[in-house]
Amino acid sequence: MSNIIEKQTDILNNLLNIMVNSIDGEYDSCSCLFEYDHDYQDGSTSTGAELSYILNQENKSIGIRQMGVVDSLIRELHELMKNHTGGDWKEFILSLDENGRAHTKFIYNE
Repeated sequence: MSNIIEKQTDILNNLLNIMVNSIDGEYDSCSCLFEYDHDYQDGSTSTGAELSYILNQENKSIGIRQMGVVDSLIRELHELMKNHTGGDWKEFILSLDENGRAHTKFIYNE
């Protein structure tokens, strides 16, 4: 079981590294909303990412780099978590606070 959790942690760390590398310059904290849309009638899926950061109390939104890699990581994380726990989230927020601590919040369909 720890292998699955380690894999999930690796994916989240990879996403966090991409987030940080997408920000040119300094930041106080950053946050990204990752989306996995999969309730389409035709069975198709899509992903998305909205990255923002705070510097000197000013909130800025920017595009995330390596969206092709991000797309694969989102899909892999969703599959791992659904197979492991049955969790079928539609989006999650990954953030890095002012103290360098990472946080996640998964959002599920109601």
